[in-house]
Amino acid sequence: MEDVRTALTAYVTEGEPPLGLSGDAVLAAARRSRRQHLVTGAVAVCVVVLALALAVVVLPHRGEIASTPCPGGTDTRTALVERLSCLVGRAVRALLPPEAQISRLTIPGETPPADPFHLIADPAGPHPQDAVFHMGVRVTDARGTGSVYFLILPGGGGGPKCGDPEQLVCRTETTPAGLLWLSTLRSGDIVTNRVGLAAPNAHVQFWSTNSGVLSQTGVRLPKQRSEPTLTLDQVRLLALTPGLDFPL
Repeated sequence: MEDVRTALTAYVTEGEPPLGLSGDAVLAAARRSRRQHLVTGAVAVCVVVLALALAVVVLPHRGEIASTPCPGGTDTRTALVERLSCLVGRAVRALLPPEAQISRLTIPGETPPADPFHLIADPAGPHPQDAVFHMGVRVTDARGTGSVYFLILPGGGGGPKCGDPEQLVCRTETTPAGLLWLSTLRSGDIVTNRVGLAAPNAHVQFWSTNSGVLSQTGVRLPKQRSEPTLTLDQVRLLALTPGLDFPL
């Protein structure tokens, strides 16, 4: 928890933290904290493999998704997780083809939840919103396998400064929901479409890649489709999903 709190504090207090680096650093700290509490060994690996196979789902019909309202609670961390998970899952599903299959991206030893969009909340403080809320899913469709990630942090945060040599596209956009940072990056064979939103009380990030392998520091990802699962415009739509914010 201390690693998460330190990374989160650094993230939200820096003037303009680089979106691609600071966000990944926070996730790395969160993953380190979770690894300390996970069972290791061959038995655990077998359980994860089995659970991951069971976690692959075929998307329900669009009407079925839209007919179920998302929970509205925000008074506890559990309620926030339920609300945000529903909003994120519904928004991502709406942009994917009906035949797409989704499975949760997990760290070693972690059992995926039944709902691949159920957020992890790594604590960073006493209040419900004081946490790193995040998830990543693998998406397989007719064009190959890629991924979609989500991260939300308390505080407005900042965005990337254009000029990184890996950036193919970089721009900002002012919207009623807050300032958007939009970028497309290429690192070797891997292309990432990433959008961040500085909402009133939160910093929201979505990104999509053309690899279905979990993005981790120091790990070279394999290219598994020609382009990311979602276009930059689609990732922009995700970042502007209504309700992705924390209460005052």
